[in-house]
Amino acid sequence: MRHITDVKDIQLHDTAVALGKFDGFHRGHQLLIHQLMKWQEQGMTGVIFTFVPAGERIGSAKLIDSRTEKIHKAEKTGVNILLEYPFTKEFANLEPEAFVTEILIKQLDVRAVAIGKDFRFGKNRTGDAEVLIELGKKYGFQVQVFEKLKENQKEISSSAIRNAIMNGQMKLAASYMGENYCIYGEVVHGEGLGHTIGVPTTNQLISEEKLVPPFGVYAAKIIWKDQEYCGIANLGCKPTVSEGDVVDLETYIFDFQQDLYGEWIEVELLEFIRPEQKFETVEALLQQIEKDIEFTKLHF
Repeated sequence: MRHITDVKDIQLHDTAVALGKFDGFHRGHQLLIHQLMKWQEQGMTGVIFTFVPAGERIGSAKLIDSRTEKIHKAEKTGVNILLEYPFTKEFANLEPEAFVTEILIKQLDVRAVAIGKDFRFGKNRTGDAEVLIELGKKYGFQVQVFEKLKENQKEISSSAIRNAIMNGQMKLAASYMGENYCIYGEVVHGEGLGHTIGVPTTNQLISEEKLVPPFGVYAAKIIWKDQEYCGIANLGCKPTVSEGDVVDLETYIFDFQQDLYGEWIEVELLEFIRPEQKFETVEALLQQIEKDIEFTKLHF
């Protein structure tokens, strides 16, 4: 996948474009990606068109995916190009037709566009699906509009997924996303306590921009080099052994002996087991960890 962030001199040809924030790459987004892949098979250059920064300026303060995770998910789709367009004041002030002519036509040479029905674009969000369809007729590109997906009569959206995550409803979030909530990142050195008590763990720092579920222990699936493993993960600040407020994810992988320092892994949080808590002693912490491991193995 080609990843473009410098758009000053960008000049693409015969593109098919999926427009959106793509936070979470949920099931609704996947409809757009599926259409994009069809257009790629017809010879067009597929482009996921999204924005950077993707935080408060265009919606939520916290994101389902960090930027690194968003890029990682885009790479796995098979789409030709991820275009992260700078969300500047100049960009925000483009009228809908100027967005189409100056960016979609001149820079991307667009042939087809896929959007969700609620997509808005242009100054003050005045452009919508109907506007884009009319501009497509005027400038010679097709527009495919997708209705909102629903589950149990509730619309699938990034906001619905965020609510599920904040409430620790990991199965509900996964049903909306079409995949499990995941933390993807490099394994870094922790405090080393796990090795000393016979429970070696991996540690990953959490991006400040990423929305996390309630602190606590979760049943987890770990993916490394396309292999899947089971384990438990503690999300939080580890109050028993640390007085800091750095949030990280500490994961114990069952029946796994390899050194993962410096490796990039995916840890999927499947189900909330218990809240994070401070124990009086390390021994008490170890006893609880053993109970958590036993419980989680039964879960799997």
